[in-house]
Amino acid sequence: MSSVNVITKVIHTFSELLQIEIAFFNHEGVLTASTEEYRKRKGNRVHLPFFRKLYKHPISFLHKPGHMKMCQGCHFQKNCPSTVEIVRNIVEDEKHYGYLAFVSFSTDGEERLMESQKEYSHWMSQLSDVIMNILHELGDFKLISKKETEKTDYILGNSETLHDLKELMKSLVNSTSSIIITGETGTGKSLLAKMLHERSIFRQGNFVEINCASIPESLFESELFGYEEGAFTGARKTGKPGYFELADRGTLFLDEIADLPLQMQPKLLKVLQDGVVQRIGGTVSKEVNVRVIAAANQSLEQLMESKQFRSDLYYRLNVIPIHLPPLRERKEDIDEIVPVLIEKLQTRTGKFIQTCDKEFLRRLKQHHWPGNIRELENVLEYSMNMEKSAQLSVSSLPPSLKKLEATNHSLQKEKRAFKEMEREVLIQKLNQYGYDHEGKKLVAEDLGVSVRTIYRKIDKLQIPVSAK
Repeated sequence: MSSVNVITKVIHTFSELLQIEIAFFNHEGVLTASTEEYRKRKGNRVHLPFFRKLYKHPISFLHKPGHMKMCQGCHFQKNCPSTVEIVRNIVEDEKHYGYLAFVSFSTDGEERLMESQKEYSHWMSQLSDVIMNILHELGDFKLISKKETEKTDYILGNSETLHDLKELMKSLVNSTSSIIITGETGTGKSLLAKMLHERSIFRQGNFVEINCASIPESLFESELFGYEEGAFTGARKTGKPGYFELADRGTLFLDEIADLPLQMQPKLLKVLQDGVVQRIGGTVSKEVNVRVIAAANQSLEQLMESKQFRSDLYYRLNVIPIHLPPLRERKEDIDEIVPVLIEKLQTRTGKFIQTCDKEFLRRLKQHHWPGNIRELENVLEYSMNMEKSAQLSVSSLPPSLKKLEATNHSLQKEKRAFKEMEREVLIQKLNQYGYDHEGKKLVAEDLGVSVRTIYRKIDKLQIPVSAK
């Protein structure tokens, strides 16, 4: 039986004995074991700054949960279901194991805890010792993340532009073919590459990611293929494996492949064709079985035309081309992307905000998003840091997006003025030439448009056909 299961059973025993709800969290504030009532009322995560403020205190008594300074930013702020809490920080040999909480959700439980703080603190100390003994005997608990229990969906959204991509992904399950992913900066090419790896037969191997733009040209060969002892001045005595060796039986992701030096391209092509690498300074070749995925945010076809990228390498890599559309072409997906990013940013910002209001979402959809999903994540992180309520609102948006609303308002005002002017001109022309078909033909001729356009404008601008 795992340590988590044993701790959960012990917690239930203590809970029944003491008539109190109990929860045990790891050092990151993630719920590890608890009574059913606690999990039902408060969920799996606690406001992280709250725990950080308690870290220096062995035991803390919280007499007004949700209404204390340390509760600011928590999604239970001013609405906490707890009536009173005692929290103990569990530290042994300078190793932090987490937090233990005794909680009441009722008035009766609140009175018991208030009147018997010392007794409950004693029992909390006893339970902490029991938990530590369990961890020592059965080993430290390990939280199973979602990534370990289910495949992560890196492609968020249900827009038409993503439909074909999702269908393609279904066809690529267990494929080993080389792929080039294209798309603007910030569209998620790296995440898509990880998804392709996790759904391939190489998923048990390493996913090795390198950015071709970040490696100095003089080091490219040694980084990709490795080197032996004494291969050059400054080389390690034990030598060093290259990225191809590290990715053997796994996936090598070459991000920004367009920045691969021209003189390195034929060497990369040879490894892709032969499946063999040889370290610099070495005499022995080694077979490698590597699935290569490349990504580019610029046109490789144009680079081929200008002789900056080899066509033979391009066709060797581009067996399956995948294009990631920019966010501005699928703004309807923002509804699905935002909640996922908010959850991701909770720990980083220390704000366990879970939602945003409709006006906040509307403003996001008005933006052009030149930086795509990466820019959207930055905006949400800014807003979560600035937000003072339990959900994201327009007041927490960066100044640039607030200014955008004023600009949009001005544009809308201009559009309305132009529409009104267009209506007045058309009425004047109709009064001049007549509202019958022949009159409309003359109006069309005068304005340089078709008669069909005149009829459409009359309907769109709501001009009464009987107007004089």
